[in-house]
Amino acid sequence: MPFIRIPKDQWEKVWDFLVGTGPISRVSQEPEYFVSERQVQLLRKKKLPFDLIDGPNGSAPKRKHA
Repeated sequence: MPFIRIPKDQWEKVWDFLVGTGPISRVSQEPEYFVSERQVQLLRKKKLPFDLIDGPNGSAPKRKHA
């Protein structure tokens, strides 16, 4: 499951979009969430900013997507 960080200055816009696409799990006090692969694809398609980051188990590579 992908682990993303939403930029604080874009949080509301990205969050509103994600809520409409399926379940989201917040994993820390920071704006960091587990999302589905489909949600990552939709974020990329809409060109919404997010960072794909290492999850708690190190499952995802660190890459910036915007």
